[in-house]
Amino acid sequence: MAYCVKCGAKVDDSMRFCPECGAEIPVPDRKEDQEVFNPYQEYRRADENNTQQDGTAYFDPQDVRANKGMGVVSYIGILVLIPLLARNKNSEYAKFHANQGLVLFIVSSVIDLLDGDWIFGLHSWINFGGSVFSWVFDILSFACFILMIVGIVTACRGERKELPFIGKIRILK
Repeated sequence: MAYCVKCGAKVDDSMRFCPECGAEIPVPDRKEDQEVFNPYQEYRRADENNTQQDGTAYFDPQDVRANKGMGVVSYIGILVLIPLLARNKNSEYAKFHANQGLVLFIVSSVIDLLDGDWIFGLHSWINFGGSVFSWVFDILSFACFILMIVGIVTACRGERKELPFIGKIRILK
């Protein structure tokens, strides 16, 4: 089995292009090259900026492996406080996903407050929604849930992909 130099996916030896990302698969010349083939080293050599053709950037694989739990937890509501408080200042991966999760949590909390939902065990005293606009807030809450799933998937894949609509907002420097 060979590995794609762009995305690291397993590829059959007979294939010339990756079925996942379409990148060309390098053919090792000797049997020894095939045994010591490291997809991450080839990946970094092939593209020093760690950016795919579609603009998706990747983090250092060692950084992702060391902080993957923090990246995933960043998107699960109030649990975003765990990566924020235990944040590794040297980890670009943890910092990026903690920022994305914090922005998503703040947006979701504001939507819940405006809808009059229960927050932190207390009922919101503000109720702009009532029965007229509650479906709008329900749709926005569902959109936040979808963004949470997208964030968890990108964190698991080690990608540096901003969330739609709110990804450009930076709280953590």
